[in-house]
Amino acid sequence: MSDRVPIDMGVITELMRNPIVIRIVTILDITSLSILELLEYGLTLNDTNFSMANGVIAYDQAAKRVSTEETALGIPLSGDYYYNFLNSKVKLTELGLYILDSIKNNQTELKSSVPNEQISHDSDPRHPSTIS
Repeated sequence: MSDRVPIDMGVITELMRNPIVIRIVTILDITSLSILELLEYGLTLNDTNFSMANGVIAYDQAAKRVSTEETALGIPLSGDYYYNFLNSKVKLTELGLYILDSIKNNQTELKSSVPNEQISHDSDPRHPSTIS
């Protein structure tokens, strides 16, 4: 029996229209980054939480450090919860990878459908395309 959740095309369409989701998906691509690294890219905790809540990204369980000293409730004894949260790695889920593939396929279709003559060039007069 599979734990896969069926992907609703309406939800995917809404997520693909959200610029935050697009930005997170393109930043993460196929790697896993810490939440702190996502903050360095200019994303907020709200952006990260939104993407997690919608199933676009998830904690990378393979990169999660195992703490040997815990209380009975599973809380690490180190006491630095915020530091541990910021250093936890996140990665794209199956939904996030699907959105990323859709974006990449769309970009290659656009590049292949536009002839080279119609591609806009830099309007800078020093740009090589403006020299006749």
